[in-house]
Amino acid sequence: MGRDGTKPVAHTGRGFAVPRRRPVRSAARRAACGAIPLAIALASAPHAAADGDRRDSFAITNAAVFDGRHLLPQRTVLVRDGLIAAIGDRLDPGDLPVIDGSGATLLPGFIDGHTHTRFATELQEALAFGTTTVLEMGTRPEHLRELAAAAATRTDVADLRSPSLIATAPQGHGAQYGLDAPISAAAEAERFVAERAAEGATYIKVVLNGVRHIRFGTPRLDAATVSALVAASHARRMPVYLHAENEDDFLLGVAAGVDGFAHHWRDAGERPALAEQVARSGAFVVPTLTAPDRLNDGQSELLRDDRIGPRLSAAAKARLAERNPVFTTVSMDVSCGAVTSLRDAGVLIAAGSDAGSPGIVHGASMHRTLTLLVRCGLSEVEALRSATADAATAFGLADRGRIAQGMRADMQLVRGDPTRVISDSRNLLRVWRAGIETPLGP
Repeated sequence: MGRDGTKPVAHTGRGFAVPRRRPVRSAARRAACGAIPLAIALASAPHAAADGDRRDSFAITNAAVFDGRHLLPQRTVLVRDGLIAAIGDRLDPGDLPVIDGSGATLLPGFIDGHTHTRFATELQEALAFGTTTVLEMGTRPEHLRELAAAAATRTDVADLRSPSLIATAPQGHGAQYGLDAPISAAAEAERFVAERAAEGATYIKVVLNGVRHIRFGTPRLDAATVSALVAASHARRMPVYLHAENEDDFLLGVAAGVDGFAHHWRDAGERPALAEQVARSGAFVVPTLTAPDRLNDGQSELLRDDRIGPRLSAAAKARLAERNPVFTTVSMDVSCGAVTSLRDAGVLIAAGSDAGSPGIVHGASMHRTLTLLVRCGLSEVEALRSATADAATAFGLADRGRIAQGMRADMQLVRGDPTRVISDSRNLLRVWRAGIETPLGP
């Protein structure tokens, strides 16, 4: 362990770092499968400033910097044309506009590894609360078209990636929301993947229903179909993320070679042997601690926080008041046991809020997610890594998640030091996407 309680990391030479215990083949697999189709890459490119417009070029001085891995003492950060040009302690800003960051910490913009997004207003709210990139985990094609257009043309919304519709068994989980393109057999896998790619998907989302299958008889994909979906996706250089609920789901996903897991197992707590198998597979996990939290009314804490509640839209406040009674027996203690096992095994953990689900909102719930990760045993630094550099590594986003030369200037400035007090992440002062500042609202 390092002095901050975190695991040492080993650099891959690709501009980011991964935990030493993760197999080399996982990084290679992400490199092979994580390429973004050209049309989507162009659609999510930073909005270029007009000639003579200096909004995306400036300097920040006297701020502590959490660079995505470590906290650096007071630094100067130079931003030019939406990219981080330099970072150091003795830099001359020259003719750049200067922002004094005294008493504040500069962080990378957060990357939310699990949302369900339908409207550009949700991307707008995400950005206003410091989330600069959203990994959407199931939406309708017509919504994806609108969201991609907003991300391509507007500077006040978060960037987006999406799988479009999800692969699930007929009448499996997702069907109740109209987010499914049901698949009945392994022979349908290539067609399914081709259709999602044509809709603009950058990865494939596969759903297993372990807990629902046992409790409610919800149909579940078989192992052969999941393996066929993984093979068809990887043939197109598209990663596969698996909605998993229990040990059987995780074991099936490991055997099929999925790249990451959405959610954590919900049927038991600490399972070191299972976590070790996930670690050996090279897959990452996005534990959505917001699920048990909302059942215990935890998300309402955001409404009571003067830094969050007054800035929420009416739609977000209504969403926070919603409840999902499906998993009424999921406890935070069980969930924390799962997260502890994953952390101790060296599994790469990426933060995800599950925003868009009942009781969870874009942007604000990421701050609650960080609080819960710390409650479950991660250090403040580890929690922040999971929402920045580690999330970028997990999802193959090599141009963001770090404050380093050449990276996108997706950043947020907060009062205080969230590496010591995680809730200081809520003290938002300013947020930038690709160097363009976004309004924070009321």
